[in-house]
Amino acid sequence: MTEPLSLTDLACLAWVAEGRASLVPEVAAARLIELGLVQRPARATAGAAALELTPAGLAHVRSSDQ
Repeated sequence: MTEPLSLTDLACLAWVAEGRASLVPEVAAARLIELGLVQRPARATAGAAALELTPAGLAHVRSSDQ
């Protein structure tokens, strides 16, 4: 990932990490998917979040916490 994340990207990434993926607008979700930070779960279940962190997204969240 060479492109820096905007404040909106960071907020949306945090929402996914907190289990509040439903707050992420579709445009922002598409951008985070394109950047490889989130993905749509292979198996969607009723009531489950529509997005989940990828390993790269999780690493980014963890590095932001430092």
